Amino acid sequence: MGKILVVAGQKGGIGKTTTVVNLGASLAIFNKSVLLVDLDPQGSVGISFQLDEYHVKLGMYDVIVNNMALSNAIINSGLDTLDIAPMNVRNEEMEIELYSRALKIDLVKTILTPVRNLYDFIIVDCPPNLGAMTLNGLVAADEVIIPVLSEYYSLKSLGKFLNTLKNISKKYNKNLKIGGILVTMYDARVRKQKEIMEYLRSTFKELVFKSFIPRNSKVSEAPSVGKPVILHDIRSRGALSYLKLAEEIIEKNNKN
Repeated sequence: MGKILVVAGQKGGIGKTTTVVNLGASLAIFNKSVLLVDLDPQGSVGISFQLDEYHVKLGMYDVIVNNMALSNAIINSGLDTLDIAPMNVRNEEMEIELYSRALKIDLVKTILTPVRNLYDFIIVDCPPNLGAMTLNGLVAADEVIIPVLSEYYSLKSLGKFLNTLKNISKKYNKNLKIGGILVTMYDARVRKQKEIMEYLRSTFKELVFKSFIPRNSKVSEAPSVGKPVILHDIRSRGALSYLKLAEEIIEKNNKN
């Protein structure tokens, strides 16, 4: 049975979608079958593969609002073992409909169940908030990956988010685990960032991934060319970091 990984956090700009796309592609490079599912109305997963909301005829909006089977929304990314189910919200009215349907908190879990056995990993991208859509993703998840910047405000948000996860686990998903805290956009030359990294590792210990994602121009450029960073420049520090993260996740998964 495939493992459902949800990438989520309490604030935007932390590298959430970037991690979904590049971790998914990296796992595919290691010959794992992967499905990326976009629950964010902004549709950034599809855009990362040059598919905006107008190029997606049938997407997650149709699955969530019109009860269409998820299999009808799945598109191959161009990598043999990497599929995507992109979002296709085109206006505010559609977004309101989407969130109205998401009030049924086990909706996404029900949607993903028929395809779980088809993939090694299903990676879900959530909106940058703790609304109904993110809650739906967390109720469906086996594990949550939490991207975090090595900055003071991100630490405050992380603490609040961890408390929220405890409450969600108690009320809605007793099997939910923290897959790991992932430091993104890290710059070791900045003393304060090094100090925060050390604090995270000393405080949260094994919950923090050994892998981290450096601030890297190739990672930032990749969405503009519609490719994961490993297809844009596999020798870049960003690409190598995501490959290391994929290896770490595969190793952890094999132990469980």
